[in-house]
Amino acid sequence: MNWMQTILDGFAMAAYFNLFAAAVALYNPRLMCPSYLHAIIKNASEPLSKAENRFYWLWTFLGELLPLLLYGTLSVVEGGTHGFWQMALTGYIQWMMINVCDQFFLDIFLIQKKAKHRFMIPGTEGHPGYGFKAWMKSYALPEHLLQWSLILCPLMATVQAGIGVLLMRL
Repeated sequence: MNWMQTILDGFAMAAYFNLFAAAVALYNPRLMCPSYLHAIIKNASEPLSKAENRFYWLWTFLGELLPLLLYGTLSVVEGGTHGFWQMALTGYIQWMMINVCDQFFLDIFLIQKKAKHRFMIPGTEGHPGYGFKAWMKSYALPEHLLQWSLILCPLMATVQAGIGVLLMRL
């Protein structure tokens, strides 16, 4: 297992994930609506359309998770990591790096500090859910400490390792 390559790949994956998500949110914050607090979503001037909801799930799975899964798998295989458990550990580190960078770059730096007004859904300006404490307590920390750390990272690392083992056998 090459630690330096794992860390560099993790940063590359985090950069892709965060820049892609930021670009989509800056283009149209409503496209990120399903991932916001339910209290904020309910205060939107108009409900999320089926097309917007469909686009959100398509870009999440096909635009973010699938390319990262493939990149992570190929980087592990090409990096010379062998064995399911080593590949899973490498994948978990890579996905946790995405998680941590998402927390600090998107949720704290961009949404709370630098471009807060650009990430607000039209019609929800001034909602208390956008405040730092409310955002961290009700959205960002549960998402990153529970959803990502306990579910998404182990799941993606396991899938990545499984694909890696299959690629090694070909």
